[in-house]
Amino acid sequence: MTEGTAVTTGWVQGLALLVVRWSGLAMAVGFALLGHWVEAAVAMLVALGQVVAWRSRLPLVWEVATSAACMAAAVSSYLLLFERISWWDIPVHALLNGLLAVLVARVVRSPDPSVVEIVVTGAILAEVWELMELAGHYWVDPSVEVAPADTALDLLAALVGSVVAARLWRRRRASQPAR
Repeated sequence: MTEGTAVTTGWVQGLALLVVRWSGLAMAVGFALLGHWVEAAVAMLVALGQVVAWRSRLPLVWEVATSAACMAAAVSSYLLLFERISWWDIPVHALLNGLLAVLVARVVRSPDPSVVEIVVTGAILAEVWELMELAGHYWVDPSVEVAPADTALDLLAALVGSVVAARLWRRRRASQPAR
């Protein structure tokens, strides 16, 4: 690799990391400037996930996946994909809850959480999310889906996502060479 290629590669990687770490905040500012307050609040949740993933030194692959999943969930909300595609919230709940369970377990419990810690954290996050949906239904927008079957399926998807993420997290650790 030539010196010029290395500089270009470093610059591109740096730019990509800026997007991974700050796109949620940029989106929130844009929505706020347009007066779209609910969308700005959702984007701030994306920004929170991005910054915590970065500042907690989540491994880069996990940081990028967490950032992308947060952004995908927000964009899905903006584009009304949850309303337009009946099954769309299932993979989103699974993916996002699993990644956030790893992140939160690392921040709250230990830098290298166990499978049980990740799964329990994921279950708690899923419950809190469903309670927020219920509150949103009553206090923000009655179109938020809170039917018992939907809630049960969301919780199941989130739990499955947490189990998969926990196993992937442990596999990542097992594949690392001993120091």
